[in-house]
Amino acid sequence: MRKGQQKLIKKFDPKFSFLLDLDPAMEGWRGWAAEYWAGLPKTYHYMQTSLAAFLVTYLHGQGLHSLPPEAFFARDRSLPALDAALQLSLVSETAAKAKHDAVSDFLDWILREKFAVPDADGLRVVPPHLGNPFPRRRPKQHGKTLDLSFIHVLKLDPRLEDWCSLAAEWMQDQKSAVNARRGAIDKFLINYLHGQNLERNYRRFLLRETKKPDFAQVIVDAKRRGSQALQAEDVKYNNIVAEFLDWVLATTFGDPDSGEWNRSRFHNPVQRLTTSGLTTNTQSDKAALSIRYIRELRGMLAEGRSFRDWTWAQQAMDQGAYGGDWFIANPKLVNPNDPDCVARKRAASAYEMKTKGYPAEVWELWSPVRAVALYLKLQLPLRTFQVRMLDSGEADTWRYVHAPGGGGFVLNPGPLATGSEKRPCQRGVFHRSANEKEAGIYINTNKTADINKGENERGYVIPWAHDEVLYWLEKLRNWQERYNPINAPTPWTELENRHFNRTPPHPEVLAQRGAACFLFRDPAASAGDKPLDASALKSLWYKLLSKLERRCAERGETLNDGTPLRFVDPDSDSATYFPLHALRVSLISYFILDLRLPIAVVSKMIAGHATIIMTLYYTKFGKAYMREVLNEAEKNELEAEQSNHRRFLQDASFEQVSQRFAYVSEDAVRAAITNRGAVAAFVFDDKGICPNGATLCDVGGERLTNRQSEQIYGPVPGFPQERNCACCRFFLTGPAFLPGLIAHFNTVSEKIHRQSDRYNTLQDRLTFLEDQQLEAERADRPFLRTRELDQLNKYIEAEALILNKFMNDLHATNHLIQRSIQIAEDTSTEGVKLVAKGTMADLEVGFIESQSVLHQLEVVCENAVIYPDIDAGFATLRRAQMLDAMLRYNGMEPVMMYLDQEHQLLIGNAVMQLIQARTGSIEGALPYAECRLKLKEIGLFKEQVLNEITEVKAKILIDHVKAKRTLSPPKEDTL
Repeated sequence: MRKGQQKLIKKFDPKFSFLLDLDPAMEGWRGWAAEYWAGLPKTYHYMQTSLAAFLVTYLHGQGLHSLPPEAFFARDRSLPALDAALQLSLVSETAAKAKHDAVSDFLDWILREKFAVPDADGLRVVPPHLGNPFPRRRPKQHGKTLDLSFIHVLKLDPRLEDWCSLAAEWMQDQKSAVNARRGAIDKFLINYLHGQNLERNYRRFLLRETKKPDFAQVIVDAKRRGSQALQAEDVKYNNIVAEFLDWVLATTFGDPDSGEWNRSRFHNPVQRLTTSGLTTNTQSDKAALSIRYIRELRGMLAEGRSFRDWTWAQQAMDQGAYGGDWFIANPKLVNPNDPDCVARKRAASAYEMKTKGYPAEVWELWSPVRAVALYLKLQLPLRTFQVRMLDSGEADTWRYVHAPGGGGFVLNPGPLATGSEKRPCQRGVFHRSANEKEAGIYINTNKTADINKGENERGYVIPWAHDEVLYWLEKLRNWQERYNPINAPTPWTELENRHFNRTPPHPEVLAQRGAACFLFRDPAASAGDKPLDASALKSLWYKLLSKLERRCAERGETLNDGTPLRFVDPDSDSATYFPLHALRVSLISYFILDLRLPIAVVSKMIAGHATIIMTLYYTKFGKAYMREVLNEAEKNELEAEQSNHRRFLQDASFEQVSQRFAYVSEDAVRAAITNRGAVAAFVFDDKGICPNGATLCDVGGERLTNRQSEQIYGPVPGFPQERNCACCRFFLTGPAFLPGLIAHFNTVSEKIHRQSDRYNTLQDRLTFLEDQQLEAERADRPFLRTRELDQLNKYIEAEALILNKFMNDLHATNHLIQRSIQIAEDTSTEGVKLVAKGTMADLEVGFIESQSVLHQLEVVCENAVIYPDIDAGFATLRRAQMLDAMLRYNGMEPVMMYLDQEHQLLIGNAVMQLIQARTGSIEGALPYAECRLKLKEIGLFKEQVLNEITEVKAKILIDHVKAKRTLSPPKEDTL
């Protein structure tokens, strides 16, 4: 760009008069630019410089302004590239797209406003021979997530007015999945009808003879990134549009009573699809970050015990001279004696002095809000939305005060405090309970679980006094009170679309939530009383991982093959290989398996995803192969390998056994060596080997005496009511038994989930009674439910013992699983360890967290057929109840309730496998089995379901008769 042109651009004015200094012939372009600029609701500096550079450097600099406008916009004309004129190579990828699209939007406006002509229907459209020579490089944000009337579509194409009216009417009746439904209709209107230039008149469009392309293929072709194949999300959009078009046909052409239309003339061109056969993304597609690096990231953020020490975070989001997390503050607020006050003085810009009246120098404070939000994500497995919406508790009756070794509560002296000692108000993140001195952590949002709940019932409490988390949350609350105070709690109804990043909840739902003192309110934003935007953490997360990548490179850390560790995409300034939400699985695994937190606590952390399922992963060829349930063929392969162990144990040494097997005590190795001559003593099951013929369960537990001369051992936990091999000191297992161990892990996990529910219910009742007792003491009146309180304490102690027993089972099983994985990875250990898809180097163990209780029940039920040792009684009964509900939801009579447990298990498995065959996975089958979607949407109708049930019943009967014939002794001839 020549210096003269740069000077002209710097002389920018909203009327673009500087263009006439270049050439009076640019008056036409100047008039259009001035009109366009005046009509913009918001303008930014990058838009100003982009338009000026386009007009001065591109149009005038290359002599293109002398072209007739119609020639410039002609579709058959080839124009020079725009990048050099805008100097796009000198800025980041994101900034380059923004500058390019600022010019593209201006040219689109010219085409719509200056060249559109009336069509046959009287609607203004751009002539087909004209087009934008520089289409947008990223989708235009129309604010459409708020637009359920599809006004943004009308602005794009006025001929879609009838379609928009129908879509808006249909959307009014949609109470669930509003965001997905709006997105699907958007694709239908914009990408399909408008993008493919199809018939706009809905009556003519729905005629059979009107030619129409395949909607699903259009969706795939319109993708700008990612897989160019049909994905599960595309199927969901496709089926929503099919549902919408069915409604249009029934409403506009259908019989008023039956809704039937003339199918010989009109039809729905969008056929419903299933996800069967599609590539399914599994857990391992989103790489989980090692807990070692998570700890390092925490330290990189929290570099000391005050915000003044967080030096990296202070400069990370510093947008040049100003911006980012720094905000203009009253100099009187600056407190050099406060270690949490980070301030700086800078020169005000000419623009700030002119438009905002700032003095020559201004003071800025650094806001730690964004950094603390990311730090909390690194500490607890919470959703980003849950973090951003936390309440500070400034309006609560009680105020949390942190102290070394444990904090406590005092009456809140703040100006926003509400409630009283007798009737306290409690909405803040610091949760006070009557029987606990320390604070729990109250999460005030819980996704769909909050639907139809009262204000006091929303969210959930994490019953864990996490000292480090409470320390920094208190610090942030104190900082907000000093440097970003509010006059009153902020109503939820005042939150904007940017705070949700999707179609917001219905206004009535937001009104029911009342108001909140948002802990993560952002003083650097225009409204300092509202929480961080939905995308606020992405940039800081990218920069933090980028710094971690550099640190690893400086330390010389690489993969086994010498490849440098990569945490961020080198070709992007925002994409990472470890998305923020992938932290959840890493932290859940760490809490359960390393810290050994009670499952009830972890379940509270991931409320809404209350079931935890362990899975096997085979990551051969870079693609994850996951098995929640092993099939019969794989089981047979494993059984063949297990027989190898029988031969091996006959002449193995102590060292060989200890290297090849996993165990909880070396007593298992000694027993195997002692009994190696008596092969019959080795009892095999799906989880491993008992070297004592399953006869020493009564002494397979913990040691009861410390005297060397007298060693007395207790029974295995649970004996004699059950065999609990995983906790037995004599038990041997290894890689060949991994699927059985994982099936056992999932069975115990289901029991823990069930027991945790019971324990939490009793705990809630206990807390309620203790609160009543406390109120009675304060009011100096007798408490009449003391006996009930004492009984409840006894019940809770008993339930806690059961829960503790299950937790010990889970930890012992996990120990055996992890040790088996280590043995499998030890290439020096001889012998085949496991025959399965992939090699042992491809084997991993992971977790799925699922919103669905049915998901966990289904895994247990399907495993029960493979592994007879599994106790699936409760899972079978509960799943049968849910499947009966599914049948009734789909217009069929319940069947499962009339069957015995064996029939419920086998028929339930058959029905679920029938659905899975259409959806491609257990996860895909869940919405249909849980009555969230109709079976007809995947092409399953009454006859097919009932036929499957009948066939299984018949097979069971035949197998029963065959077994009876085989086992019955021949009758003696009594002549």
